[in-house]
Amino acid sequence: MIISAGLDSTGITVRMTKWLLQFGGESPRKILVLLMTAAALSASFMRSTGTVALFMPIVNRINTRTGIDRSYFLLPMAFSAVLGGMLTMVGSGSLIVLNSLLKNAYRYVNSPKVIHYAPFELFSVFPIGFMLAVSGIIYLYFVCARSPVSAKKSGSSIGSTKTHFKKFYGKDGDIFEVRVASASVLAGGTVKNLEIKLDPALSLICMQQDQEIYFPPLRGTIIKPHALLAIMGSKEGVLAFAEANGLKVMPKLNAFAEMLHPARAGLSEAVVPPSSQFVGQEARELHMRRNYNLHVLALCRGDTIIQGEELNKVVLRAGDTLGMFSTWEALYDFQNNPDFFVLTTTFPREKTYPKKIPSALFFFVLAIALVVFGGYSIAVGLFIGAVGMIATGVLSVDQAYEKVSWKTVFFLAGLIPLGLVMQTSGTAEWIADYMIPDNIKLAPWIVQACLALAASILALAVSNIGATVLMVPVAMDLAFNIGADPRIFALTVGLASASTFIVQSNQVNSLIAGPGGYSSRTFLVIGGGMTLIYLVVMLIGLQIFF
Repeated sequence: MIISAGLDSTGITVRMTKWLLQFGGESPRKILVLLMTAAALSASFMRSTGTVALFMPIVNRINTRTGIDRSYFLLPMAFSAVLGGMLTMVGSGSLIVLNSLLKNAYRYVNSPKVIHYAPFELFSVFPIGFMLAVSGIIYLYFVCARSPVSAKKSGSSIGSTKTHFKKFYGKDGDIFEVRVASASVLAGGTVKNLEIKLDPALSLICMQQDQEIYFPPLRGTIIKPHALLAIMGSKEGVLAFAEANGLKVMPKLNAFAEMLHPARAGLSEAVVPPSSQFVGQEARELHMRRNYNLHVLALCRGDTIIQGEELNKVVLRAGDTLGMFSTWEALYDFQNNPDFFVLTTTFPREKTYPKKIPSALFFFVLAIALVVFGGYSIAVGLFIGAVGMIATGVLSVDQAYEKVSWKTVFFLAGLIPLGLVMQTSGTAEWIADYMIPDNIKLAPWIVQACLALAASILALAVSNIGATVLMVPVAMDLAFNIGADPRIFALTVGLASASTFIVQSNQVNSLIAGPGGYSSRTFLVIGGGMTLIYLVVMLIGLQIFF
């Protein structure tokens, strides 16, 4: 996680976008292939969730530069990242935890003697991962181009932020300055009262009174006579609202011209990730205006747009996309918030440190070289690389600490003992005997296929890491009972557990569902085919290379 953050902070994402567009040109298909390949290679060391988080801004930049709908790229990119995680033993959570489980394998196997199983090397799974990545990219290349997730390009205006917001949120990006007359029904009331009266297609952006600008204005603020308001929406809508409430529309922006200049403020989007502490809370409990100086205009959930007063009462879910307006300075501070993932990256205050690229790449390569050629363990090699990035200033200690998903760390720490308990309690042995009774003789590859299918289905319910921890003891007992290699059966579970393509609740899928506008049916149809190809190719690869 720290190494991934170090590579990102140097601005490599900006350079990758430039390279993709340079080699891809204006061809959506060529860009798609390059993007899928780059995502797969990156995920081999960065894990799929981190890779998707890294490449979503790249897709957003490509959308802005070319006008190609980002839904054309997001799903193939995300699936390719999952496939790329199988190229090394550190690319997927299920493979990372697998090596930890193998260290205690002698406790799993129902053997009269202690048997120690060597952990898999960094590139042990590369041949199988390569087969999975190539077959998956070919599948996605042909299927996604024909699916509802197709390219739409009719000019550069599609890539503009205003057009995007008008299309997906029903929000016109034009802003009008209006003055509150002394006799206005809004004078003396609160911002909350004004927003209740506003049409959902209109939004109050900021307010000026007593020589002070409130951006964004808090809902409890009292509106005084002669106050100036900045309202976003269509000209017709603003004129109608002004006439009904005693407001005067000014000919142009004056008081707010500097504050709302595109160089200082604008529209943006952010996704609520599965790890956010705000999942399950009402939107109004976020206090986005008070805590982050951000004004949430609307929320996109699948095909549904929630705005106006309904927005304050909605209960947040993973994958919800927030359409916002703020200063770029506020957005820059907000993008480091672990409870949200900011999609908008092309704003003027974006900070990167390109001078640190050589240091970041050096320690990344050093970490891999220590593992591959130096005989160091994966943990030690990557730890040295992470410490090197911190020591050379690529990241500060505080930044490195913030980039670690501590929920994931403790989740892993809690699941590993669960696998041990399954064996010591006899649960794994009981499940193994139940799956394949002693009086039934099956070929090892058939048992392996059944095991892979069971692990894949279980992963849909308890996550890929959870399925690996629960199924590895069962797999090793099964292998010992039929005379197969327990180590290979354990690897089968680790690989199969990663095939969670069909559910929107998957961490990777939930990140792209909102921004890409994908429905559950899209994941079911495309993900179902991907799962079938994945399991078949995986089993063939295991028979060839192991």
